[in-house]
Amino acid sequence: MAAATAIAPRVAREAAQWLVRLHAGALQPDEQLAFQAWRASDPAHEAAWQRAELVCSTLASVPPALRHTADEAPRSPRRRRLVYGLAGLIAAGPALWLASQSAPWQAWRAAIRTARGEIRHMNLPDGTQLVLNTDTAIDVRFDALARAVVLHAGEIHIGTAQDRATLARPFLVRSSNGIVRALGTHFSVRHGGTLLVPRTLVSVSQGAVEVLPAKAPQAVRLVNAGQQGSFDDLGVSPLAPLAPHAGAWLQGVLIAERMPLGEVLEQVGRYRHGVIRCDPALAAMPVDGIFQLNDTDRILALLQHSLPIRMTRRTRYWISVDAA
Repeated sequence: MAAATAIAPRVAREAAQWLVRLHAGALQPDEQLAFQAWRASDPAHEAAWQRAELVCSTLASVPPALRHTADEAPRSPRRRRLVYGLAGLIAAGPALWLASQSAPWQAWRAAIRTARGEIRHMNLPDGTQLVLNTDTAIDVRFDALARAVVLHAGEIHIGTAQDRATLARPFLVRSSNGIVRALGTHFSVRHGGTLLVPRTLVSVSQGAVEVLPAKAPQAVRLVNAGQQGSFDDLGVSPLAPLAPHAGAWLQGVLIAERMPLGEVLEQVGRYRHGVIRCDPALAAMPVDGIFQLNDTDRILALLQHSLPIRMTRRTRYWISVDAA
């Protein structure tokens, strides 16, 4: 219902303010009562809040913006801009989002998609093996000149096959930041960054790839097996060794070896709807374990059982992690 309801700008702004306040930390008892009273006082308020939750559960770029801004003073310029930006998304609704031609919304119209929490294996017409991670959207475009996968959102892993066409065609992954060209390889490409500042992450487990930033093709960079990096429209970051167990998601697991709790929760959050907010004081707490990504509720329960933390569900889509 909330997706189709018209939301007045004032109500959308109030919902955005509550969204930011919730993400800044646990509400005091009087604030929690005020929040519940606001939702109950008008059906328009409840509709706006449902839309706010939809924004958080749909847009991967919104939670990082909240993380970086929610702790600032209520009247700070950055926090005010965040509130107005969220209010605009809440008021606009999915119909207007889908009308946009920007890359994040194109993901909703992609021919091949995975749901939040889904991992899918598939073969392309040339025999290339493709794995789509959670919440991923792609289009496949093979023609006489190239074999291309357009990554709109999410993450893919590719094991390229030899092209049997008369004239061998390059295998390309196109993102909003540029092109990744396979050189007989196994590699992953992930759409990262934020809504306004997208960035593409590349990791190579076998062979090599070439990275060509969209606006600076002269900045082409070779990424070899065992390396990872990222790039935007203008250049490629310094390369680093491939993270341990980076490809564990291909088997549907998350392997943590002294992994910071904040990073574990961020990874778990990719496989479920909503927001998981971690108290910054707990973010560096080390975690060890092997977790099945198809059951995020169990992961959260295991973390709460084995660590001195408490998880509180604020709403359907909102979990706060604090010290026990």
